[in-house]
Amino acid sequence: MPAACLVLCSLAGSACRTPDRPPVPTLRFTDVTADCGIALENVSGDPLRKTEIRETLGSGAAAIDYDRDGRLDVFVANGDVLPGRVPPAEPRPALYRNLGGMRFEDVTERAGLLFRAWGHGATAVDFDGDGHTDLYVTISLGPNRFFRNLGDGTFADATSEWGGGDAGPSTAAAFFDADSDSDLDLYVGNYVVFDPGHRPNHGQPCHWRGLEVVCGPLGTTPAADVFYENRAGRLHEATEAFGFGSVAPSYTLGAVTGDFDDDRDTDLYVVNDSMPNLLFENVGGGRFRESALDHGVDRNEDGRIQAGMGVDCGDVDNDGRFDLFVTNFSHDTNTLHHNFAAPGGRTMFEDLTYAANLGLASFRMLSWGTAIVDVDHDGWQDIVVVSGHVYPEVDAATSGTSYAQPCQLFLNGGLGPAGTVVFHPFEPAPGDAFLRTVVGRGLVVADLDEDGDVDFLVVPLHDRPLVIRNDSATPGHWIGLRLLGPGANREAIGARILIEDSRGVRRWRERASGAGYLSSHDPRIRAGLGHAGGPARVSVDWPDGRRTIYEDLPVDRYWVLDASRPDALPAAP
Repeated sequence: MPAACLVLCSLAGSACRTPDRPPVPTLRFTDVTADCGIALENVSGDPLRKTEIRETLGSGAAAIDYDRDGRLDVFVANGDVLPGRVPPAEPRPALYRNLGGMRFEDVTERAGLLFRAWGHGATAVDFDGDGHTDLYVTISLGPNRFFRNLGDGTFADATSEWGGGDAGPSTAAAFFDADSDSDLDLYVGNYVVFDPGHRPNHGQPCHWRGLEVVCGPLGTTPAADVFYENRAGRLHEATEAFGFGSVAPSYTLGAVTGDFDDDRDTDLYVVNDSMPNLLFENVGGGRFRESALDHGVDRNEDGRIQAGMGVDCGDVDNDGRFDLFVTNFSHDTNTLHHNFAAPGGRTMFEDLTYAANLGLASFRMLSWGTAIVDVDHDGWQDIVVVSGHVYPEVDAATSGTSYAQPCQLFLNGGLGPAGTVVFHPFEPAPGDAFLRTVVGRGLVVADLDEDGDVDFLVVPLHDRPLVIRNDSATPGHWIGLRLLGPGANREAIGARILIEDSRGVRRWRERASGAGYLSSHDPRIRAGLGHAGGPARVSVDWPDGRRTIYEDLPVDRYWVLDASRPDALPAAP
């Protein structure tokens, strides 16, 4: 990471200052796939020749402590093959119990999760607020499946009881309290209507840069997204009633929640393939207004519609406003939408992709899973991206790209001379896991070995998950927070967190839902603190409007913050 002079500023416009930074970390990431026990081979249609677009989408995974032992387990979704084809591996999902020490055990069958469906997304969420994390799986040809965690190490299919069994073809899912009644509602993103009798291009291959390839979504019928309202613990379709039906159906692949306009309610950003992205602004009273064009996040700065895949939100420049990062198709760029207050205080976004040094590095990559997270504990949030093309044919051509691609890590260098955040591509040493190429799709970012830094699990096409252990020497300090929210929203989705370190430097986080691509990250809130080794002060604005302040929390450890208690509890070691 460059030794640049970095500036931190407070929200209120007080004087900026340049705090001491910790020594430059030595970043090292180890591929532990062969020995960790996570061995499910992904199935997603034909490995060599894709003939239908669903074969290109892949699947995701979820970090879930299903047995409440303090270690994050992993659920991996899986696809299938088209009718009449023979799968190259068993097309089933898998639940892996974390044994500690980066070792996992397959417990799928005894946990009651052995089923066959063309799965795409996996969302871990405590839907009924009983303290046990449940599991929602989006499926290519529905219905989606909702599994209740019974608390004894097993799950039961609760779709008929809880609802949410959308007919699909579903991809993204985001749980959040849309009407401020302290329970979790659900937005389901759907992709295309698969109609074997009306294939794109009359059933013939399409062409991309001189290659015969599977056709993209254009020319197919987009499937309508669906919103479900939680009424007394059951999800009821309420798309029109809440304002989500005000737009035409689109090719949805990603969605993320967040308070993007800083008015203390939860909005929703939806990422579409080859169509404008959508921002549903929460206007209160259980009503939403689509306003992506008004806020400048429907397309890139050139006015071009992009082919969005994954998305995350986070405060990349430490100004207290939540920015958006979207992954896109190859021969384009991923996009950083920077959140700022326009004259009059109106929330607007500006495309800072090239200004932040994120343009050229992503141009030939086709990117999917992503996360905004402080990998090196320096106090600035970095960006992780998983990539892989949709056309196996690119390897036999001079297209300037490849089918399998490396994961990328963009290190946040803080504010540059122009006052804009600047990122620097991580340059891995020989043997580093970030040099390995995969046809990546889903990404889970989680502290899988409970050592305080984040590890990575990548779900590639037609391969076992890539598991990357973070073995970096990061001298910076950190703090981790597990939030237990009020009412039935025990996940505290929508909570805003202000973390003030011992130097008085502030950092903001939000408990979001749906981030990444078809996956669920570590549910804990984390913040790197740089040199600040003293106790931290944490303020939580809970989704129900209450605020709790926790003073003098020792750092370099995890804490449990429960909305029903005034004190913080140390997390189980």
